[in-house]
Amino acid sequence: MRARLGKILLALYPEPWRERYGEEMRGLVEDDPPGARGLASLVTGAAGAHLRPGGSWREGQPGASSMRLSVGALFACWILVSVAGSYFAKQTEHMGEVEYLHPLLRAARDAITVGAAIGAVAVAIGGLPLVAQASAAAVRRRDRRLGLLLLSPAIAGLLLVALGAGLVAGAPARHGGFPAGFVLELIVPVSLGALACALVGALAPKAVMRRAAPPERLLRLASWAGQALALAIVLVAVGLLIYVPVLWSASRVPAAGGPLGVGAKASLWLALAAVLLASGPALIAAARARRAALA
Repeated sequence: MRARLGKILLALYPEPWRERYGEEMRGLVEDDPPGARGLASLVTGAAGAHLRPGGSWREGQPGASSMRLSVGALFACWILVSVAGSYFAKQTEHMGEVEYLHPLLRAARDAITVGAAIGAVAVAIGGLPLVAQASAAAVRRRDRRLGLLLLSPAIAGLLLVALGAGLVAGAPARHGGFPAGFVLELIVPVSLGALACALVGALAPKAVMRRAAPPERLLRLASWAGQALALAIVLVAVGLLIYVPVLWSASRVPAAGGPLGVGAKASLWLALAAVLLASGPALIAAARARRAALA
């Protein structure tokens, strides 16, 4: 079991690293299965390999591979930002009066809206040609696995909707709201389902591009679209950095509205943290994609 888990964790390392050291590391894991400390070191090592890639295993990386990995990382960051943005929109949909009294809130919302629009256009310009190429490759090769990878985000979304509908359908009688005990039971499977759905949506494009092997011209287009996507993420981050602190200090803001009765202002800090968490890797991935596209 420890050896199997160690092999799974090796998949977290960058693809060029795995191509160079993967076979050797898999042999080491099989011969000496890691304990808890060894498994933790594999995770931290994977994070370090992504954040501080070594030149020894990056030098021989083809430009197409670098662009593909960078575009995949950018899209994964955008998925996280999109989830946080959707949560922000839901939590602040009734804040019109407060925003009217605080113009800075309106300016921050405008920045978030512009960022969302730029991101949607960038994903369409860079992503749709890749989807079309992968779909054509799946049909031409009769590659069922590639077709399943292409459909996996939609399948994950449908399963999440089905899970939510089933849980709500089986809910006890409501009189102005769900019982507190049921909410506590509901939040765990829904949260885990949403996390799994987001992971599928973030990781599927990387797997699709690796299997479909798109031409460099499409990867270059996606890399340049990724620069706009990074700008969109920065705009959303800046907007939230302004909106959340100003809202926190504003008066006449509803005290509740977040999950499990948590204050709307407090819960928005989670959305801000998620966007900030995605911003750094997105900027790094955009810089790498730009360098690979220019090479």
